Amino acid sequence: MDWLTTVSPILIPIVALLIPIVGIIAGAVLKVQKLQLLHETIRALSANGQQIPQELLDKILDKK
Repeated sequence: MDWLTTVSPILIPIVALLIPIVGIIAGAVLKVQKLQLLHETIRALSANGQQIPQELLDKILDKK
């Protein structure tokens, strides 16, 4: 129990600062994964010779 009272003044600010950092990183990772799935879809449509809907192209152009 003594180690918890000794470490908590240091641990609480560190955890408080890490929470938003983890949130920002998670948001960036999700955005990259979504764009990769979109690119794979467009690649598959192109490989099959199908027409690429304008909505998909607009999503790519708007994300950059």
